[in-house]
Amino acid sequence: FSRDSVLRAVAEFVVCDDQSLALANKTTFRNCLVAMRPAATIADLPSTHDVTTYIHNSFIKLIKDIKAEMQ
Repeated sequence: FSRDSVLRAVAEFVVCDDQSLALANKTTFRNCLVAMRPAATIADLPSTHDVTTYIHNSFIKLIKDIKAEMQ
């Protein structure tokens, strides 16, 4: 369990299951994450901003990788 792995899992859930980005800040969703890891702190749980930034950066990296492969 790490903050990065939770962030990646939540981002994948949002993107792959066509969920709202606001999901990350919903109390019920955050409670589910805490139920899976009771020792989690608020800092361990990704916010909507964290998820948005992660998705954006992942997309930019993907595009750069595709451009590099094409050259």
